[in-house]
Amino acid sequence: MEKFKMGRTERLRLIKKAQDLGFSDAEILHEILRGEYGGNHRRSLVVEWGELLGLDATAALRLASDSGLIPTPHPPRKKQEGKLPDRGPEGSF
Repeated sequence: MEKFKMGRTERLRLIKKAQDLGFSDAEILHEILRGEYGGNHRRSLVVEWGELLGLDATAALRLASDSGLIPTPHPPRKKQEGKLPDRGPEGSF
């Protein structure tokens, strides 16, 4: 199943509508992260949508962490080309 992709204009319109309805930034991020799994993926979404909310990456991550949406306010990790993810302390499969 392919996920729906939104352009920047649609995202800004959605944020404006949510703010007009009285949603806080934390509530908007909560709705964005609903049904999204994976810590790194969730942090990437927080940074991406936080910029649209007018927050820098640090402020967005801190807001999400304080709201219980992500466990820590650390920035998302960069993906390394050609490297498989670790599967345990010894890195074996």
